[in-house]
Amino acid sequence: MFQRISKSRSLEATSIVFSSTLQIGDCSYIDGTVHALAVQRRSEVLHERDDDFSDYKIFFQPFVFPIITEHLQMRFDNLCPFIETGNIRINAVSTGSVVGIGNVGHIRMTSKIHHTRQLDRNYGNSNKSSGVKNQ
Repeated sequence: MFQRISKSRSLEATSIVFSSTLQIGDCSYIDGTVHALAVQRRSEVLHERDDDFSDYKIFFQPFVFPIITEHLQMRFDNLCPFIETGNIRINAVSTGSVVGIGNVGHIRMTSKIHHTRQLDRNYGNSNKSSGVKNQ
């Protein structure tokens, strides 16, 4: 199935978080899905029950993958059986991402993120008492 061999001298990854994957070696399929709620607020207090996925219909709508209608013709001439890299340094991989060293047959990645900004009711008035002007 796979035509080439991947070789790397070294790999250093500082941070891999939030459903991310470091795949070393060949694999047939990578199928990744991320659902995330991103809430920004001024308060440092965590509420017992913040928003839930069931509060937003976006997480229940099906993904629509576009249909490729163009005719593709590909030809590969692998003159060397190796794909070689030197040293790989990764600072961070986050939120359902994949770093792959090796061959992958098929990859499908989907992501749904709902961003919410929650402002205090007194946000515009709070700066007046501290002497800071609203800009």
